[in-house]
Formats: sequence, structure tokens, C-alpha cells
Amino acid sequence: MKIAFLVRDLCHMGGVVSATQNLAGALAQKHEVEIVALRKVRDESYFPLDPRVSVRVLSDMRPHSPVSDVDDPLSDKFPLVYPPNAGAKTPVVSRLAELRLLEYLATTDADVVVSSSPRNTIMLAQAPGDYLKVTQEHSMPSIYATDIKQRLFPAYLALDALTALTPEEVASIGRQVPAVRDRLAVMPNCVPAAPVRSKGTNKVVISAGHLTDNKNHALLVEAFAKVLAEAPEWTLRIYGAGAEKNKLRARINELGLANSILLMGQVAPVTPEFGKGSIFVLPSKREAFGNVLVEAMAAGLPVVSTDADHGPRNILTHGEDGLIVPRGDVDEMAKAILSLVRDDGLRAKMSESAVRNAERFHETASRERFEAILERAFARKALPRHATARVDARGNVHVGVGPLPAQAHGADLVLRRKAKEIEEHRFAFSPAGDAVVPWDAGVPHGTWDTVLATASGAEVPLSTDGYGCDTRDLLAVELPRTGDHSLALLLPHRHDDGRLRVRSALREAHAEVGPVQVDKEAIRVQADLWGATAGGGAVVEAVHRKDKERVLTFPLKRTGDGRVSAVIDCRTLVDQHTDEEDKEVVWDFWLRPADGAPRVALAKLATDVLAPIDVFTFPRPVITDTDAPPPSAAPSPSVVRRAVRKARRTLGAAPSAPATARRKTELRPYFTMLSQFAVKTVRL
Repeated sequence: MKIAFLVRDLCHMGGVVSATQNLAGALAQKHEVEIVALRKVRDESYFPLDPRVSVRVLSDMRPHSPVSDVDDPLSDKFPLVYPPNAGAKTPVVSRLAELRLLEYLATTDADVVVSSSPRNTIMLAQAPGDYLKVTQEHSMPSIYATDIKQRLFPAYLALDALTALTPEEVASIGRQVPAVRDRLAVMPNCVPAAPVRSKGTNKVVISAGHLTDNKNHALLVEAFAKVLAEAPEWTLRIYGAGAEKNKLRARINELGLANSILLMGQVAPVTPEFGKGSIFVLPSKREAFGNVLVEAMAAGLPVVSTDADHGPRNILTHGEDGLIVPRGDVDEMAKAILSLVRDDGLRAKMSESAVRNAERFHETASRERFEAILERAFARKALPRHATARVDARGNVHVGVGPLPAQAHGADLVLRRKAKEIEEHRFAFSPAGDAVVPWDAGVPHGTWDTVLATASGAEVPLSTDGYGCDTRDLLAVELPRTGDHSLALLLPHRHDDGRLRVRSALREAHAEVGPVQVDKEAIRVQADLWGATAGGGAVVEAVHRKDKERVLTFPLKRTGDGRVSAVIDCRTLVDQHTDEEDKEVVWDFWLRPADGAPRVALAKLATDVLAPIDVFTFPRPVITDTDAPPPSAAPSPSVVRRAVRKARRTLGAAPSAPATARRKTELRPYFTMLSQFAVKTVRL
């Protein structure tokens, strides 16, 4: 197959560039591979690239290049879609590169396009091509800037596979974007075997990385000072460049250790230098993976590393090929280094284990791991994902996806939702791609996502279009039901994101709101009571949304055939909106069938209308107080507390005039998002 890796450029030193080039080379053993770089600013990459991998450059920003794009008027314009770098005065990726990227994504003949950065992923997700779209997360999306996450996380939904470096990061992404859990996989970076192996005899400790606060070489300097107090013949070499260099140099000089702790500068490639050492140390505060750890292990160096999230603990085996110490602990790091400095036999034993354990990140293992991810993604992509849904006269929901491919025979329709725990219900698809959700399947009350899941574990969410849900016969379903649930009704619908969902309305007892009449005096509500009988002490109760202790009761009248009615006095609701409260007060309405009986929600659920709040609307009467507001009913303790806080905030303000102004209160009857009847009183 043809695999294309999408990168910003190959012109900087970093783990992402190294890992991408290494994996591309590993895959080139069996596949056609190209790297597509949005720009080029230097002649050569810092890392070796397999000659079988081709490189396509979309914008050449080298002034001396015979195909330079420097003079193109779009080369210094910011992109319109590609997310720019925050605070940049000139574009890192230009409008020119963006346009060429869009053209590439629309015309490429690649079977797979792999993004290695969040900005490229955002672009890839919008591409029209039918190729496999894959992203590799080399960092931690949870720490990305908010503006990137707001575009990146929705983009994940359009991808066929996502990889992260560690199981912990896979779990983290799954928590942040639950809809992509089924297409996440662990893919550690590819790190080739070392060209040079350490003999383990030089009294040299090696560290390498950008000299930044996160890499925390300052900790290593302090720890090695303690090592030198007991083993002065050893030397520490730190390879890299960065903003912390001067600060590190000053501290080394302050400690008088300029002859023993050497800042070696930036070396490319750095791995041959590892053969000169006998121990490697990684002092990072945070490390998504740590290519340098594997490179050191492959060179035969036992490793001392902080327990930085989450890479080191997924690479090292503590006590076998290295030692893991707590982050930020100078003493523990010094102790770990000393244990290897003092014990030649331990170093040799760990060196052998390090070389052996590094093999699982080398080319062959990485290629096979990535091929397996692509194989699962292709199988998933072949699954049908467009569905239709129909409700029959009994209320059963029939879902069709068309004939299933052979690998999908035995698949299930899964209804799934996530509350505290993931809950799901399964219904078998026939080979023809039909599944039935019986009305009496007992699917709990709520809204459920639909998923096609194969026996092998591959899954795809089901989508539908504006013609995909036939609910004509739902209006003919006879209610109430007989049995345990008087209300059992399934409503398939198309969500705003295009996904097929099913709302289950399931109630043992239910009060279905019927006609509602509203005027300035009263709100008259009729309802059908199912699964319960109105008896002595039956009332309608209005419960204050914020203060559940405040309850208003209104008489309930039986009108025959299970129908009941209640008259809600508007003035009562207005008077109960006390001056100490907010501008708006909401009362949720319940029916209590008898004295001491459980409440039953007054709601609009026996309908094909998904959101009654938008459809069933009522007049909004305004009640005007012509004189000073009448005394409120005795407020609850919570209202008193709010009044005290309000008085404290206004302490020292000028006394207010006597309350003689005309006060207006609007009453707004409506159905909530949960379809329950409520009334909001609003001070105008």
C-alpha cells in the first residue's frame, strides 16, 4: 500500500521528526512511503532518512533553492484554515503551503495519510479523500492550548484511527473524546538499533535533550554534585541546547564543577555519543515517551529516569534495565546514579537487559505494530455506518444498514450511553443488515447512541440523514402499556452531529400532559395518569428548582378515564418569587397520586416530538403589582441566607426609597429539556 506521512517540516531537531522518519523507513521495507512536508527551510534533516522514502515539499522557503517560493506573494500570508502559531508575527505555515496542502489532500493517490501534529490533523479531518485518515499523537492533547483543542477534538471524529504513545495517554484521550475510544491504539515511537554500543568502562554519565525547564537538567546538576562527593572520578556530559543553558552554566560554576559537568552543546546525530558513556540519565518533569531513553538503551546504557508522565514507566523495567526515581527528588536521583557508579556488575547486567528490551521499539516490531493498527482501521472503514430507522405500530424500532460484509456477520446493534459507567444493550443484526429493538426490551429512560459492533470488536457509530427516521406509526402506538411500565416508547432521531440516536421513554407511572390553557389568573393543566390511580390527598406539586424544600401544592381533580386536571394560581407563583431571590425562579411540576405516594413527573413524552420546549409553547401572562409589593410568605432558611448575603453586599449604600413602584412579573410555562412541565417567573 502507499502510505503518506504529513509533517510540518523535517528541518528541526525533535522527537516527532525522528520518530516519523524512523517509522517511515521501517514501513518502506514493505510499502511505498512518502513524507509530505508543508515547508522546507534547510537543506538536510538532522536525522537519517531511509533512501526508499520519498519526500514531497509543498513550499520551499530556502532563498538559494532553484525552486524557492520565497518570492511568491502568498509565502508571507497567514493561512485561512490551518491554525496559526499563537503570537507569531510571520506565518510558520503560509497561505501558499496551506493551499498546496489542500490540493494534495484532494488529489493524492495514497491509501493511508498519517498526520503527526495536531494542526495537520485538523486539516486532514476536513479532507475529501476516501483514503484512511490516521493521526499520531506524540504529546499530550490535554495540555494543548484551548483554541487547538476546540478544533482538534471534533476533528478526531472524522479519523479512522488515532494512536498515542502510552496506554495512559490512550485512556486520557478516550476520557476527553469518548466517541473515539473504539479507534484508539497504543503506538510507541519507532527507534532503530544503535550504530555504536557502549563498552560500559568509561566513567561517564550521559544526558541529552533540549535545555528547557521541563527537561529539568538543573535537577541533574544538583544530583550529580552529590555523586561527585563520593565518586569524583566520574564526569557528566549534557548534550543539547536551549533557554536554560546560561542558567545551568552559572550553577555549575557556582558549585565549582566546571571540570566534571560538561555542557556539550547540540550534536546531530547524538546517538553515537552514547557509546562513550556508561550510564544515561533522564531528569524530565514530563515525558510523553522519550525516544532518547530507547536510544540510550539500544546503545547498551542502563538508565536512571524520573517517573515523568507517562513515557519512562512504559519503556523501562525498574531494576532490570534501569532505575525510576520520583520526579523532583534530588537525593533519590543521586542515590540511583551512585548505585550504578559503584557496581560494575549491576551496570553490565542492566546493559544487557537494556539492549534486549529496546528491540520492541526497533523497526520490525514498529512496522508490524503499525500494520496491525492499519489493518483494524481498514476493517472498520469497510463496515456500513449509514442507517435507517423505522418505528412500527407496536413501537418496535427497526434499524437497517444494508447487507453486511462477510467480516461483519454476527454483528450487533449496540445502544450505548455513558453516565457514571458505560451502559449498553445489544440486538443482533441479520446478514441482511437488519436489527430490531423491541419496545419492551426495557431500555432504561434516556438517550442512547447507536453503534454497529462486530464479533471481533470493531465498531462504527451509525449515522442517518433527514429521510432516515420513519416515525409515522409511532403516533398510532396504543398507550398506556400493560405490564411493569405504563409508558414504554422508543423514538429514533437524527442528532445535530448526524448520528442516529434513540430516546427511550420508560416509566412505571407517568402523567402525560395534555391541553394547557393559560391566562392572567390561572394555568389549567390536563394530564393522563398511567400506572397509578388518583386517590385521597392527590395534588399537583410545584418544586422550587434551586430550593427543593420549597413546595407549593394545588388541588388535583379527577375527570374520568384516568384523566386529571389542576388549576395553578398565577398570583401564588408571583407572590412566592420573593424580593431576596434572583430575577428568575423556576418551578418544576409533579403529580402526587395520593397522600404519601411517590411523585410522578408531569411531562410530555408520549409523542414523536423530541424537544417539546421548541414546539409546545404557551402564552406568557404578566402580573402587575399596582401598590407596594405584598409581604412574602415566610421564606425558607436558604432564602434567608441569600437575603443576608445580599444585605452585606449592599452595606453602606444609600437607603432605598419605599417600594411603591409598579412591579411586573412574567409567567413562562414551558417544557424543560427533559420534557417536564415547568413554570418560570421573571421579574421585568
